[in-house]
Amino acid sequence: MKNLKKTLAVINAAVIAALTVSGCGETKTADSGERKIDFWIPISGAASAVVENLGETPVYKQLQKDVNAEINFIHPSGGSLAEQFNILMASDELPDVIQYDWTKYPGGPQKAIDDGVILDLSQYKDKLPNLMKYLDEHKDIKKLVETDLGALFAFPFIRGDESLCVSWGMVVRKDWLDELGIEPPETIDEWESMLTAFKEKKGASAPLCIGTSVFANAQFVGAYNTTMGYYIDKGEVKYGMLQPAFKDFLTKMHSWYEKGLLDKNFTLLDNTAIDSNILNGESGAIGTSIGNGIGRYMTTPPDDKFDLIGVKSPVLVKGDTPEFGYLQSPVALQTNSFTAISTSCKNIDAALEIFDYGYSDAGHMLYNFGIEGESYNMIDGYPTYTDKITHAEDGSSMMTMLSQYTVAYSSGPFVQDKRYMEQYAAIPQQKQAWKTWTETNMKEHLLPNLYIKADSQDKLALLDSAINTYADEMISKLIIGTESLDNYDKIIDGLKERGIEESLKIRNDAYQSYLKK
Repeated sequence: MKNLKKTLAVINAAVIAALTVSGCGETKTADSGERKIDFWIPISGAASAVVENLGETPVYKQLQKDVNAEINFIHPSGGSLAEQFNILMASDELPDVIQYDWTKYPGGPQKAIDDGVILDLSQYKDKLPNLMKYLDEHKDIKKLVETDLGALFAFPFIRGDESLCVSWGMVVRKDWLDELGIEPPETIDEWESMLTAFKEKKGASAPLCIGTSVFANAQFVGAYNTTMGYYIDKGEVKYGMLQPAFKDFLTKMHSWYEKGLLDKNFTLLDNTAIDSNILNGESGAIGTSIGNGIGRYMTTPPDDKFDLIGVKSPVLVKGDTPEFGYLQSPVALQTNSFTAISTSCKNIDAALEIFDYGYSDAGHMLYNFGIEGESYNMIDGYPTYTDKITHAEDGSSMMTMLSQYTVAYSSGPFVQDKRYMEQYAAIPQQKQAWKTWTETNMKEHLLPNLYIKADSQDKLALLDSAINTYADEMISKLIIGTESLDNYDKIIDGLKERGIEESLKIRNDAYQSYLKK
């Protein structure tokens, strides 16, 4: 057994500590025929409401049968997931396999490989036939999952269709539009007229009920051909707040705030408040998701008249296609989006086979649809969920049942299938919104997964902390009016003092490296 000494830069709270982790190298345990692995994986809220351990779910029981292996699921508990990950990194020996967003590792995933924490899977390409076949056929995806040095650090969660990258957008009370004779709004001016009607004719106290995260999802600010944070424009990484038009966006939002069109509590809103406002008639427009938003509201509406419609990201000129809108990367960056094999793994061959299975035809069907004849049936060549999933006898929601029989509702080492969402978003309002929200040019502006060089990671983290805190504070103050828009140039100077230009340079350098892959 080859022992590795690894120096880990682990961020815990505000302290950066140097930690040593011992691991196991490429050789196997004495019993190389043993097919048992320890798998550290966060458990979703939907699944944890039914089971204490994912090993109890039908989908993972079936997985173990299919790959002829025993998987010991280890779920982090207590504190934030990031804190639990840091504690894990400080332990003397790591679990065999760890599912997490490894882009959040201090120094990035290449640093995790260099530190001897996880394996570079590219050295095992011949043992990953299914994953490598997919990546070789999808070069754009391959660029997103390899570091700049060509390392494949994990089994990725991949959204297998562009439509799966859109699951969120703006919705409006359709029954109110019908009653008032108003068409779904497209332009900023139409939005203002509609919100004014909601306030004056429907008595809405908060016509537009959104938090600042909605702006981050390119709503309203996108009408001004920019967005919050970083984005791509003509081959260059740019920052929204530095663009002259961003001030025009803030001017309009301040006007709406003053006129009572924007929820006065927009900086404090949580999901509970938004739910209450849209269901109780205090608001007529919100940003929400297809499943946990539209699906939940329309399944148990407050009355028979209540109806919702998804609307496009706003523009300035009617008929224009929105340049910006909500769009996620096809290779997900989220809490459990990358499944990595640690250098402590006691049976690397078994781990490679188990997780490569997710990219095979059989694994694809299991992860997305579950067990044939139980959770789905093939009808005219289409994997159709059974009543067990869509109309559970005990009244469980479709999400609850999907969390037991599939992984499609969440993320993991597989390619998500569009046919899952076609059935999950089954009601007319969901289908309409899903189609409407995809009508943007956001793909041209979406910042890809950038693997920042290790020597710039810590610096960028400090810059981002200062920049984001300042920008969030100033945007809220400018909209509310406690900070004058006349001071906007000084606020831009404040961003520069906090290193926005250096941050852009680091990201642009990383983007150029990405383009050269």
